[in-house]
Amino acid sequence: MIYIILKIIAATYILWKISSSFDLAANYLTRNIGEGIKGPTINAIASSLPEIFISSMFLFYYGDVRGFSAGYATIIGSSAFNITLIPVVSFLVVFYNQKVKNFEVDRSIIKQDGLYLIGAIVLLMGGLYYGIHLYFTYALVIYYILYVMNLYLSRKDNKSDIDNNNVVLKEKSDGIFLNVLNLRLFRFFSGGKVNSKTSLVVIFLSIGLIAYSCDLLITSTEYLSGKVGVNLFFVSFFIASIASSLPDTFLSIKDALNGKFHDSFSNAYGSNVFDICIGLGLPLLIYTSINGTIDTNFPISRIGCIGDYILGGNILLWSIILLLILTVITTLIYYFKSLSFRSSVLILLLYFLFIIGLILF
Repeated sequence: MIYIILKIIAATYILWKISSSFDLAANYLTRNIGEGIKGPTINAIASSLPEIFISSMFLFYYGDVRGFSAGYATIIGSSAFNITLIPVVSFLVVFYNQKVKNFEVDRSIIKQDGLYLIGAIVLLMGGLYYGIHLYFTYALVIYYILYVMNLYLSRKDNKSDIDNNNVVLKEKSDGIFLNVLNLRLFRFFSGGKVNSKTSLVVIFLSIGLIAYSCDLLITSTEYLSGKVGVNLFFVSFFIASIASSLPDTFLSIKDALNGKFHDSFSNAYGSNVFDICIGLGLPLLIYTSINGTIDTNFPISRIGCIGDYILGGNILLWSIILLLILTVITTLIYYFKSLSFRSSVLILLLYFLFIIGLILF
């Protein structure tokens, strides 16, 4: 058991530390993209790689509904974490470090990203109700493409959030030991130089390390599921989803500390749209094209008893309904109120209630 816990800690640590070099490489390669576009697209895709790796590995490792449910649980858990904890934690860090009392975000961004996210959740809900078939997976992928196109058309005139004349050309160094410990990849082969060529190398190295970390998480959650006698769905929800959300969290915190509040906030929404439509949709597209439709009306061992009386005990439908309610309420809070200490506490409470609702089912 101790060995498994150490594997989870190691995987989480790698995902945490690798996000710094990955973020630097992604920022350099996309330095001309305007604020409000990069967050929900480039940052969201970069920081959501763990989710797409985990959902793919679960799905094709098990090759059945059990793998689908575990990957789905990771996406749902990550989405709930992203929409609530990432903006709140980013605000609290800024509140503590810079004494900022309110986290102001453009309402047009909240409205646009929020509506697209709600639409993605409703679309996924329909797939769970009618069954995951090939045409449905195409719909998920096309929905994300439309989302990105709409973002570009509506925000293409936004000023870039990076000054191209002052782009950081070197990754900072804290000495050989700390460079290795903090996985400062640019320091390993280029003396810290950041350019297009080294950034591409770092991107590919980061993807390899992220894939390795995800493999550690999958084997660990599988072992814990059998050891504690809890369905893999719940273990994936609580462990894999939170660990995979750390890159999102650290990218958003860094953006917030640098004053890029739009990217910090919209990254959480963009990550969720990407997770649902691509992180879950793309592996399912490949899987259903080979194996056919997935019937989502299959039994999953539950913890609570509410499911004995509603939805026929289908926890997949119950979890997506809870996520929809959570997303709608938190989006309304973000839209009508600036993020403050008081609203942060309310959002944390909503996340806690989401967890309780899932457990009691």
